[in-house]
Amino acid sequence: MFSGRKSADKLRDQIEAADQAVASAMAAIAEEDVALARRELSAAPKTHFADMGWKVDLATAMIELKSGRRKQGIQKLINICSRLDDTSMGRDDKNYLRLYALYRASEASKGGKAPMEMRVLVEDFRFDHTMVTPLLRKDFPLKKMDDAEIAPPPPPPPVPVTGN
Repeated sequence: MFSGRKSADKLRDQIEAADQAVASAMAAIAEEDVALARRELSAAPKTHFADMGWKVDLATAMIELKSGRRKQGIQKLINICSRLDDTSMGRDDKNYLRLYALYRASEASKGGKAPMEMRVLVEDFRFDHTMVTPLLRKDFPLKKMDDAEIAPPPPPPPVPVTGN
């Protein structure tokens, strides 16, 4: 009678654990520590591709690329992009991830050009950057950002002078 709730709770816990493992692994990749990224990602429980498996696979592909296994990493990116329609993510999120994969495949390829299979998956689409989930942009940034100085807030508007 209550097994449905327990299963849903267990699935939610697995998804949260996988999400946290991916976030830690991507932070380690940003710091160029591939060994730490592998250890962090190994803590991710097995989940279905549509639930959180796509995110774990994407982090695994990034680890492959960072460790110098370009061919395996690019092939994994192609497989992930071809299966993103199996997920319940929004169109903008899927297209953002496809663009992210295209950028990473281009960076990893010898000629600076992604393989044709990848370019076909990403070709001719648009997305609204503001509609992309902020967690996706945080874990999988399109561009590598340097630590920029935080700009001071703008000055307050002048107070209107009323004359008597």
